[in-house]
Amino acid sequence: MELLITALGLYALGTLAIIWPKRLELAAHYTAMWLATGASLMVLWVACQFLGQAGWGMPIYNDTIWQLGRYSLVLDSWSAAFLLIIGLSGAAVSIYGIGYGRGYLGSRIRQLAGLWNLFIGSMVMVVLAGDAFTFILAWEVMALVSFLLVNHESEKKQVVHAAYQYMVMTHIGTAAILIAFYILGGGADSFAFKDLAHSELTLPLQHLAFGCAFAGFALKSGLMPLHVWLPNAHPAAPSHVSALMSGVMLKVAVYGFGRFVFEFIGAEVLGYGLVVMVIGLLSAFLGVLYASMEKDMKRILAYSSVENMGIIFAAFGCGMVLTALGHSRLAMVAFTAVLVHSVAHSLMKCLLFMSAGSVMHATGTRNIEKLGALAEKMPWTAAFTFVGSMSLASLPFTAGLAGEWLTLQSMMTLAFQAASTELRLLVIFAFVLLGLTGALALGCFVRLYGVAFLGRRRSGLVLKAHEMPFSMLLGMGIEAVAIIIVGVMPAPLVNIMRNVLLVDGEAMPGGNFLGIWWDGGQSVALFSPWLILLLAGVLIALLCAALISRKIVVTQDVTWNCGTEPTRRQQYTATGFSKPLRRAFDFILKPRRERVFLQREHAYFGRKLQYNLQIPDQFTDRLYRPVQHVLIRSAEILRKLQQGSVRLYIGYTMLAMVVVLLWGAM
Repeated sequence: MELLITALGLYALGTLAIIWPKRLELAAHYTAMWLATGASLMVLWVACQFLGQAGWGMPIYNDTIWQLGRYSLVLDSWSAAFLLIIGLSGAAVSIYGIGYGRGYLGSRIRQLAGLWNLFIGSMVMVVLAGDAFTFILAWEVMALVSFLLVNHESEKKQVVHAAYQYMVMTHIGTAAILIAFYILGGGADSFAFKDLAHSELTLPLQHLAFGCAFAGFALKSGLMPLHVWLPNAHPAAPSHVSALMSGVMLKVAVYGFGRFVFEFIGAEVLGYGLVVMVIGLLSAFLGVLYASMEKDMKRILAYSSVENMGIIFAAFGCGMVLTALGHSRLAMVAFTAVLVHSVAHSLMKCLLFMSAGSVMHATGTRNIEKLGALAEKMPWTAAFTFVGSMSLASLPFTAGLAGEWLTLQSMMTLAFQAASTELRLLVIFAFVLLGLTGALALGCFVRLYGVAFLGRRRSGLVLKAHEMPFSMLLGMGIEAVAIIIVGVMPAPLVNIMRNVLLVDGEAMPGGNFLGIWWDGGQSVALFSPWLILLLAGVLIALLCAALISRKIVVTQDVTWNCGTEPTRRQQYTATGFSKPLRRAFDFILKPRRERVFLQREHAYFGRKLQYNLQIPDQFTDRLYRPVQHVLIRSAEILRKLQQGSVRLYIGYTMLAMVVVLLWGAM
């Protein structure tokens, strides 16, 4: 495990780029990003080596890497699964950042590169933490550094607002996690994880510990209604930072929640699993619904992260419910879905955020209404974005299908084991929401890709578009290839993640790899790559035969438009594409429409009209703004108590002493 210590040392060296001389800022950037890439590859190698051993039937064990007093770093199979995510995506996005970061030359590029290393290193530390003190210390470093990265372009007012909103929300989550650790530590010999695992709590304290832990990690994961920071922070951050925050940092929250559930609190209480499952399902549905309404590429991807984290937590909750019902081995299907979809989401979300950064780098905008025809200008970026969009829509041959397919299997397992009418109704509700979520995700990314990359250009910004440098394409290409490999051959990843979750020292049994017959048992059903390739070969052969026989005739002509030739402005817009969906869910979205009369430009024509449409976040309007107003009014009242008068402060002190004396006498 010396390789992990070496990797942490390389991250520390990369962080020193902050103090390099300004005249060497470009060299500092290159050095730091290559150090981050090398360290991430080391982390990936250790994770693969460890999980490879676990996959061959090795039992789960703790390997202490480093210890200093109460602080310790420990590696086990659950940690290794998330080190795999950090190492793979950390390396790919760091390679992308070599080229992308050059755009910040002269704009604090040394700080960006140095904090990048510290950010990845802090996430590795969180996953390796062997006690509550190390965990909270690394968690706080991760939160502070991610705040500084989000706030990198602090000269923009909206960036500062998003960064401080994120800072406030993440510290509320940290406070909740701290409370959970304190409650657990009160019933244990120490704050080491091995002692917290044997914490003895009464039932009310156990409920409180679970509630605080779930609230803290759900906030960091972006589950609704605790998601409000996420759609604002991701667009504000540099694109490679957004990629790592969405693709990796959100999974660190899944790691922390899993550590609490599996090791500290347990999942024997049925209500715990029901709460997690229902909140996950609602987050998945509402997340993709809001994503389908957005026009900013990064806000679309941010809401999509809410959706996918909802799917992960829905599977987690399903596994917890099965465990509470006494089917711990059957629950492993759901927990395997959690790990597989975490890996898949990391790959595809890092790829799409890198693609959004490339589009913004090339055109200067993230508004898809101003794009179009980018596939001609940026063919490689378009191809990689197509792969990522297919995966987020859970289409065949992509990694997104594997995770969601296992999630559906876990729900089907729960349907087989449901012992009450209420639970069966919940499973029906879950299938309906997951079905709607899948359909909306498909429409969302057809809309994103079609409007941004196909059709005709919608503004002059597209004229200056160009393909990205090699390092940026390489970073995107690594993620795209990994998505296809996992999509075509999911069995190796599923087997490894399945064996991370050992039950009584034994791994789950293998499954049916045709994915056709499945009885809801403890095995898993996967589609065979050979069957998929065979079907693809048959379809390609039929297509080639039809083309060779010339029975298919394609005639290109101008679209009929009442006798006029259609213009670029008459294409489907992103807003128009989503209008049927917006009308169907009008009661949830509550859109705000505004018509503005502009100044008359010609004596013989009427005034121009401008239509504005806003989709407000209902949680912000109905929950957070009222709370904010109450806090502001309370602060104004409390401010009256602080008048700057020494006599008044002496009076407060005397009053406090009288109250203490009376309390002591009572």
